[in-house]
Amino acid sequence: MKDKSHRKYFVLGHMSAIKNVTAALSLLAMIFHSTAFAEERDEYEMLNLTVGEINAARGDNGSRQYGMEYRFKSFSGPWSFRLRPAIGFTVANDSAKYFYSDLKHDFYLNDYWLLTPSFGAGIFKDSSEIQLGSDFEFRSGLEVAYQFKNKIRAGIAVFHISNAGLSDKNPGTEVLAFSLSIPMSND
Repeated sequence: MKDKSHRKYFVLGHMSAIKNVTAALSLLAMIFHSTAFAEERDEYEMLNLTVGEINAARGDNGSRQYGMEYRFKSFSGPWSFRLRPAIGFTVANDSAKYFYSDLKHDFYLNDYWLLTPSFGAGIFKDSSEIQLGSDFEFRSGLEVAYQFKNKIRAGIAVFHISNAGLSDKNPGTEVLAFSLSIPMSND
């Protein structure tokens, strides 16, 4: 059994990483503030569909992942960020399942390209091939997408799923996915 001091430093190390990511996102917001937030963007809810590969960073033949997510209209969050809540689920071809909720922020790099970081948590059901060590798993991600004139977005997304050391077993996994977002209305 691992001693408690090891777990304490492990959790503190993850907290430091979260602080670094938060600082980097704040810096990005300041850099893009004058251009990305200068004009109001259209607000609409979206249905997002993904297909990708689990364990993509390990170089082995991972399981296929299929997902569906509902992205709500954004609301004003900390530092005047427009945060977009989402709920979704993914299933793998080996029967692993993940139900989650997260928050996203769309950084408009120009009129067509977006960078969307996200962070959330959910419930994960292991399969024989994918065992993440806990039913409760965090999900962080980054999506780069092109938005067409009809507001449909197509992009590539990378996600990391991990329990952040909440259990003794924390292998985590990465997902590389193609992402397609369809606006639910043109209001």
